[in-house]
Amino acid sequence: MFGHSVSAFQKLALESSTLLKMFADPSFSHNLMKAAQAGNQMKVDSLIKSIGISTPVTVKYNPDGILLTMHAQAQGSECCTLTMFLKWGEFREKPF
Repeated sequence: MFGHSVSAFQKLALESSTLLKMFADPSFSHNLMKAAQAGNQMKVDSLIKSIGISTPVTVKYNPDGILLTMHAQAQGSECCTLTMFLKWGEFREKPF
């Protein structure tokens, strides 16, 4: 199982790299932050989906930043999780 988990996590790492490359694009990141600031979860989800990765991403955001969580499966069960928090504002006591 561990070997399968490692393989599944490697895929998560590659896809998270694809996410980060898009976030580095000023136009994309501006649209993402604008949608989040407007509280438009559907638009945020649509923008993330438009990146074209196969792993579903759960997205939460607040004035401090964006929290992205990706889950992978191996041998039919959830095996690993990758969570990223990217800051776009000042931290409060409890970001989420």
